[in-house]
Amino acid sequence: MDSNILDSLLDLEEQFYNEGYKLGVADGAEAGYTEGSVFAVENGFEKFVEMGRLYGKALVWAQRLGESKPDETTGLTPHQVKQKDTLSLDPSICNAMPKIPAHSTRLTRNLATLLELVDPATLDMSNTEDAVNDVDERLRGAAVKAKLIQRAMGESEEPLSARSTAKDFTKPGDGTGSIEDISSLSVRH
Repeated sequence: MDSNILDSLLDLEEQFYNEGYKLGVADGAEAGYTEGSVFAVENGFEKFVEMGRLYGKALVWAQRLGESKPDETTGLTPHQVKQKDTLSLDPSICNAMPKIPAHSTRLTRNLATLLELVDPATLDMSNTEDAVNDVDERLRGAAVKAKLIQRAMGESEEPLSARSTAKDFTKPGDGTGSIEDISSLSVRH
C-alpha cells in the first residue's frame, strides 16, 4: 500500500511538468502572435518611412533640375508637365531652391529610375512573401540610386538627424581628458 502512495507522488512531478508545458505552449502561441504582429507593423513602418523619404527627395530633385525653358502656355518645363498629373504637391517651394544648371543624361536617368522605384502608387502593400521581397528590392535599389544622385549633385549623404547643429561646435569635448576628448588640446600654427 505504501508503494501506491509513493508512486502517485513520483507521478506528481510529471503531471506538473506536462501541465506547465501545455500552459506555456498556449501562452507562447498567443504572445508570439502578438509580438510578431507588432514587429511586422514596426518593420513595415520603417521601410515605408524610408521609401517616403526617398520619394520626397526625388520629387525635390526633379523640380530642381533645370531641364529646359518653360512652355509659354503652361509656364512649366517638359518634365514638370509630365509630372503635373501624377503630383498632388505644390512644387512652388522648389522654385526658391537653387536650380541644378548642368546635369548629365545619366543623372536624369537615375532620377527617373528612382522615381519609378519609390512611386507609392506602384508599391504592392499586400502581406505576401513576394510583395515583401519586391518592396525590399525596390528600397535597396532606390537607396543606391539616391546615393548616386547625391554624389552627382555634390550633396551630403548624412541624414538631417545626424548633422550637428551650431551649438554642438561650441564645445568640442566633454573636458574629461579621455582619448576621444580633444578639448584640452591646443592648436599649433
